[in-house]
Amino acid sequence: MSAAGRSQALIAGARSAQGSAARRRARSGSAALRTPRAARLASLALLAVGLAAAADCCALDVLAAQRLARQSGCTSCHAVYQAKDGPAWKDVAVKYHGEAGAAERLYRHLTTGRKARMADGSERDHPIVKTSDPARIGNLVDWILALPVAAPVDAAAARTLAQQNRCLKCHSVDERREAPSWKEVAARYLGSVGAEDALTRHLTTGRKARFADGHEEPHPAVKTSDPDRLANLVNWILSLR
Repeated sequence: MSAAGRSQALIAGARSAQGSAARRRARSGSAALRTPRAARLASLALLAVGLAAAADCCALDVLAAQRLARQSGCTSCHAVYQAKDGPAWKDVAVKYHGEAGAAERLYRHLTTGRKARMADGSERDHPIVKTSDPARIGNLVDWILALPVAAPVDAAAARTLAQQNRCLKCHSVDERREAPSWKEVAARYLGSVGAEDALTRHLTTGRKARFADGHEEPHPAVKTSDPDRLANLVNWILSLR
């Protein structure tokens, strides 16, 4: 579903929730909502309306979505490609993809603390995303839902960081130079457990790299103080498979 389509779905859901809350207030004769659940629904309705309006005018901001996920602690249990305590985000996207009301359902999951099943089968309350800004939450929702059908990256920002660190001296997207192409790197890492963590370590710790002539030397560490730019570079490389 397009961003505009998701916006319309969220507006409809918000209006429905607001209407239900109003009818409950009329029946009870009280200005106060009768249950915590009703209060949450009404609050969610207002957030969803704001989210829908924001989605109409704003393009997907990949780095902002990754930043909010990190700041909210999401990356301790999730990653784009690899399962941790929680499922990989690409698997979450596949689960929701094509379902009616997918954006609204995922929005509720991120904002209401409902139960989540862990890899070991246990259940716990899902942490609530750390922002009250519906546009930022909506951007995160759109980013996750885009994963099955689009590269979840800011390709221009990834290329810029690679150029700034002279990665293109030894690598290219699809041609082997002194080192493997990034498509070869992606194919190798995506077949292993912990692909994103392993590639991040390779880019940041100066571990040994083997060159085309067989010799080894420390791999230059990527120079950036922004963990979201680094994560974007890692996910861009892995998206090239």
